[in-house]
Order: sequence, then C-alpha cells, then structure tokens
Amino acid sequence: MAAPDAEDDKPSLLLLLVDALAFLVRKFGMFLTIVLPIAGIAAGITWALGTQRLLVNWRGHWGWDFLFVLIYAMFLDRWLKESLLDGATDCDEVDMLRRSIVTPRFLAFATVLFVVASALSVLPWVVPLVLCTAIFALLALALPSFSAAEPLGLVQALRLGRSVRTNLIVLSALVAVLSVADDAALHWALLHLPRKPWVGPAMAATQRFFDCVLIALAGHVLAALFRQLADWRQPEPDDHPYRDLMRARRKAPPP
Repeated sequence: MAAPDAEDDKPSLLLLLVDALAFLVRKFGMFLTIVLPIAGIAAGITWALGTQRLLVNWRGHWGWDFLFVLIYAMFLDRWLKESLLDGATDCDEVDMLRRSIVTPRFLAFATVLFVVASALSVLPWVVPLVLCTAIFALLALALPSFSAAEPLGLVQALRLGRSVRTNLIVLSALVAVLSVADDAALHWALLHLPRKPWVGPAMAATQRFFDCVLIALAGHVLAALFRQLADWRQPEPDDHPYRDLMRARRKAPPP
C-alpha cells in the first residue's frame, strides 16, 4: 500500500464529518436494520435486570459492558466495510468482503481498550477516558485495515496515521465527549421522568442508538482516511480494464 504525501494534501476533518453524516443519511435504512436490534437488546437487558429478582446480582456487572463493547466492535466493522465499499462494482471479491465476519484482531483491539478502561476504573473517570481516547487515536487506522482484509501491524498503523494525528485525536476526543454528554443527559432525564417500567429500557435503548450514530460517523471518517493514506482500492471485476495495474500496491506504508 502506497502512502501519498499527506503533508501536501491533508484532509479536512470537518469535511470528512460532513461526508460521514451524508453517508449515514444515505444508508439510514441499513443503519436502522443493524442498530434497532442493538437498541432492543439494551432495552430488554435493562427491563430484565430491573424486573426479575433472580437477576438482581447481575445489575451493574462488568459483563454487560463487555458485551456491548463486542457488539459495538462488530457494528463498527460492518460500517467500515460499507464505507470502504461504497460505490464498488459488484463482483465476487466485493461480496466476499462485505459478507465477511469481524476478524479476531478487531475484537482483540476492542477488548484491550475495555481491559485498560476497567483496570483504571478505580481512578477518576476522566483518566481511563483520556487514556483510551489516546490509544484509539494512535492506532485507529488499524481498524479499517482489518475490515479491508489487508491488516496493518500496530507500528504500521502508527506510522500511517502520523500525518493526520491531530485529526485522529480531535475525532476520538469529540466522540468521547459527545458520548459522556449523552450519558449525562440521559441520566438527568431518567431522574426527572416518571418512575414507569418503560423509562429505564427506553433510556438504555436511546443511549445505545446514539452511541451507534457516533460510531458510524467516526467509522466513515476512519475509512476515508485509510483509503487516502494507504491508497487502498476496492476489489474490481476480473474483466475491469487495467485491473492488475490499479490494484498494485505495497503492503505497508514507508517508515
């Protein structure tokens, strides 16, 4: 994969976010198809934990957070694939990539972030938030490479994102701040809404839905940065003119 001179053509984060929002609007039907079940799972778990006495010891268990970390990772992988393959010509390779399941490396990346955040949970909440945001910003471009079936090593991902490090940090921080603000707003709403059985599940579903919106926007930006910096090209049909020439690329960015 060849890396162009990003210093001369740095992408605008604002334009990338606008493009990500436009992509989300265009793919909103597919987004709902994926996200509504996620929101439904969150609502169902919250309702069961709040109404079933047998599950009282499972309230606040770390396993629920880990479950949704894995669910978010699978959703992000799917959205990255859709972003990378947007406008691709139908062929067997495109279909195979689009239908492929999330890779173990992708899930391992999400698990490491969860473990780091859990290990630091005894500290003020801002510490694990800042540290996980920094780790994600440094290595985020590894994720679209996993989804593109051309995985980068962590050192390669670090080098690839060097020219857009500020964009990655701002993007990660923005997503983190908006997620925290969403949690605070929903907590405030939960305290002020009537104490009805449906309130807790509805708030849980809303939180997961908003989280997926943020993940979708960030994922599309990461896919766009990866395509530009790594010069990644979509799979093409066998009869495409200059197919071999267009797909020729190195496997790693220069140091």
